[in-house]
Amino acid sequence: MYTQPEGRPRGSARARIGAVTFYTLLCFSLAGLLVGFAIGGFAGHLSHGSITGSSTATTSSVPTVKGRSPIPTATTGPENVYVAVPGIAAGDYTSSQMADGTTSYHLAVQVVNKADKTPITTTDVTCRLWLTSDLQATTAGLSSNNYALLKNPGLFSQPFPSEAEGALNFTSNSPQTQPCAANGKTKWTYTLAASVPSGTYYLGVLADWKGIHYNWYLVAITIHATGNTGD
Repeated sequence: MYTQPEGRPRGSARARIGAVTFYTLLCFSLAGLLVGFAIGGFAGHLSHGSITGSSTATTSSVPTVKGRSPIPTATTGPENVYVAVPGIAAGDYTSSQMADGTTSYHLAVQVVNKADKTPITTTDVTCRLWLTSDLQATTAGLSSNNYALLKNPGLFSQPFPSEAEGALNFTSNSPQTQPCAANGKTKWTYTLAASVPSGTYYLGVLADWKGIHYNWYLVAITIHATGNTGD
């Protein structure tokens, strides 16, 4: 019977040692591979997180404002012109007038802002002058249908309610309907037709801003027919 010499491992022992060595190396290799995967995955997560953080920081460092309208530029005139009752002073008209077709008369009116009573500074307010003998009918007519006439400046070329048509003959440089003067008084020059009977009349002045804001004023005068100069 063959006997293995003393001090040398048996065949089965060498096989076991080799197997142990192989499995040990295999375990170390697998461990290293797993560690590499773990480190690689963690680094990738950090890289992704740093990009997200950078994007957020960049976005927050340059904030945007949504839903806010641009700041409007300054305008030279008021947004709305609230006209007050036109102002006619004692020296702005003649209280006793002759209906002879030749004598010239003047009327001036100051149009002011309703809030602070300062003269208007715009040129888009319309002024109109007319003559009537019926104060109540004129006032009722201007107010009728919720001030429909005053809301449509395009109709100002037509006679006003109870207006004495053809009574006032205006000069070419002061038409019956004209833009109200800015920073000054609006003026008319006219003659009274000889056909106007004697009596008490009212000169009406309207100031109208685009059919939106308007006001009027009527001042009493005495008209004398030709040959009658009494007051």
